[in-house]
Amino acid sequence: MKRLPVALLLVSVAIPAATQSPTTPAKPDLSGTWVFNVQKSSLKVPPPTSMTLQIDQSGPQIHLARNQVYGDQKFDWKLEAVTDEQKEIVQNSPAYTANIRIYWEGSSLVLDQKIKASDGTQATDLVTYTLADNGKTLQAVERQTTVGGKGSTNNKWIYDKQAQ
Repeated sequence: MKRLPVALLLVSVAIPAATQSPTTPAKPDLSGTWVFNVQKSSLKVPPPTSMTLQIDQSGPQIHLARNQVYGDQKFDWKLEAVTDEQKEIVQNSPAYTANIRIYWEGSSLVLDQKIKASDGTQATDLVTYTLADNGKTLQAVERQTTVGGKGSTNNKWIYDKQAQ
């Protein structure tokens, strides 16, 4: 009879331990100034002459600022967001409207955009940001898909962290 209480104690300890979810891995800090490296990248689109991506991350708050230069034309884009928030962010410009969500998938940050151009063309742009080389490199794997069977494009953008 003394074995029964010990067995119950072991079971009562083992069941909660077995049913607890594994701990969520810590989110990496992507903060920094990232400089586009055309030689390491693999693009199906014409590369910009130069590009920087500034990321400021504080907990779930994230700020992205991208500056692209194509010849003598400069394009700036900014996003202020809370990761893993269900509400979409809507960005309007004369050329397009984008509905954006940004969230974590494990240790990768995902930028998910649904875009409608001013000519009515619709597309999705899914970019997954992952750190590599002990945080010295930021890899952005992008899949752009045009709605209506016009195809998709996969790009791999590589950024090197600028020394502070």
